[in-house]
Amino acid sequence: MKLKFAPLATALLFLHLSCRKAETSEQTQTNIPEVLTEFSYKVAYATYSDLEQKANQLHSKIMSFNSTNTSIDLEACKQLWKDTRAAWEQSEAFLFGPVATEDIDPAIDDWPVNQQDLDSLLASNQVFSQGFLDSTQTTLKGFHPMEYLLFGANGSKTPGDFTVREHEYLVALADYIKRLTTKLRKTWEPTEPGNYLVQFTQAGSNGNIYASKRAAVEELVNAMIGICEEVADGKIQEPLAAQDPKLEESQFSKNSITDFKNNIISVQNAYNGNYTENGIGLNNWVNQNNISLDNKVQQKIVNAINAFDLITIPFGEAIISQQNQLATVQQALRDLKAVLEDELLPFVQQTITE
Repeated sequence: MKLKFAPLATALLFLHLSCRKAETSEQTQTNIPEVLTEFSYKVAYATYSDLEQKANQLHSKIMSFNSTNTSIDLEACKQLWKDTRAAWEQSEAFLFGPVATEDIDPAIDDWPVNQQDLDSLLASNQVFSQGFLDSTQTTLKGFHPMEYLLFGANGSKTPGDFTVREHEYLVALADYIKRLTTKLRKTWEPTEPGNYLVQFTQAGSNGNIYASKRAAVEELVNAMIGICEEVADGKIQEPLAAQDPKLEESQFSKNSITDFKNNIISVQNAYNGNYTENGIGLNNWVNQNNISLDNKVQQKIVNAINAFDLITIPFGEAIISQQNQLATVQQALRDLKAVLEDELLPFVQQTITE
């Protein structure tokens, strides 16, 4: 009997292993579309939706402050500016698609503020219409001119410091940011015609911007690499090398370190497929195929985020008196960039075949 059933058992075992092998292969292949879909809904669309919501709250509070001119409303506006800013900075690990091609990034987040031109504008009779905001230079609109108006040049502005013209321009800037964040959210809105979410989730289909699913993942990884480089060698290095606090990103609110940290949290979100809820991220696919690489990427991300805790004073002061700590932060960012650029990107290029 044993001899009779041995071949059958062997055949069943072979069939079982074959099925497992096919199942594993299928799982690996289907994970990439899943990664693209989860990123599109749970990271990009979720982040831009949150950004729009916070920008709307900021707009409402600025309208209230414009009427009341109270300290309570001004402080609420300052906090909502930081909250909106956090959502924006957590979108900067995926600065591709409409945010780049429609120039929303420079239109909403250019710095340093051209203070001389801004003061001249406020002293003029210019009407702050939508058309004027759309056409004026980027250093006079978006987050940082609003920051200048809310916090003041030395960061301690009070309601009594506001002029009528500053109130008018603050309202115009709030309208402008609200309008652009809504526009940005709509570009990834699944129900909007021609939305970018379809481009990303259906990468590789006929007529798609991305010739393959691999190309879409490469776009994502390259964007993660880009923000690591920008924070280490642009946002930190340029004010540090020049020893000039006026070159820092959020100098009036003293919020630059938080901005930088949120940029790297954005890398973590993009890699892990998370924002307000957990999704299936690129990390899941990497973990299945190369667990040591996933562990390495995760550790470098955590190291970079934690490195910012070394800075105990505002960035504008740290470039003078905490240069060693900033050098440690920069090295952690460059280490993260290196593993993304030299290991993760080639792994994606060599392994994804669809």
